Amino acid sequence: MSDDYHPELDFDPLDDTKLWPTDKFPFLKVGKMVLNKNPENYFNEVEQSAFGTGVLVDGLDFSDDKMLQGRTFSYSDTQRYRVGTNYLQLPINAPKKRVATNQRGGQMSYHVDSDQNPHVNYEPSVIGGLKEAEQIGKVHEPHYNDKLVREPIDRTNDFGQAGDTYRNLEDWEREELISNLVEALKVCRPEIQNKMIDYFTNADEDYGRRVRDGVDKAMEMRKETTHTSTADADEATDQAQQMGHEADPY
Repeated sequence: MSDDYHPELDFDPLDDTKLWPTDKFPFLKVGKMVLNKNPENYFNEVEQSAFGTGVLVDGLDFSDDKMLQGRTFSYSDTQRYRVGTNYLQLPINAPKKRVATNQRGGQMSYHVDSDQNPHVNYEPSVIGGLKEAEQIGKVHEPHYNDKLVREPIDRTNDFGQAGDTYRNLEDWEREELISNLVEALKVCRPEIQNKMIDYFTNADEDYGRRVRDGVDKAMEMRKETTHTSTADADEATDQAQQMGHEADPY
């Protein structure tokens, strides 16, 4: 998918940091998954289940999402390493419809196509090897009329969706969000606090203001509660601050 598909968007729909709003990208029902019972054998049916974007059925294909394309290669390799070379032969991963291939051997291999010469694993062969299946339907032929380049994303809009998400939260959700952010930021250096608050403000002015107020109050409370009047405690604090610094010379 290129930017030309949705020129009205102010962000690149293939930017992995963005969500696809359902008003512009409505869901299309492609099927239904029914969970009608618990696993009978947890290891066989859960631990050995292996999902991956490279295992497709006819009618589905990959988009131009670079993250998806990278995972298409890595997931299958990961499952072969995690479960075994022939993980697709395990009952939990095997397709309901029989698939005939010339693949054989390897870890955990227990199935050989029964209607072929067991001594032939290549095609074509005149002595009983598998034959390529007849093509049903039109072959997918993607057409590209541009250069494949690496360049920055033109339409970023880095804060639009973050602001929309904040404004759509319930009041109690905003309060919890602000509280969690303040708790994390109050121990950070001022430059980090300011940078993060700038981000929140760019997303929504109320968002940034509330985080700023929360951080300021938290910092004031820390000043009031961290000072101690004992000389031993002050000395221990000074020593702790010097840890990691260059040692005094002899």
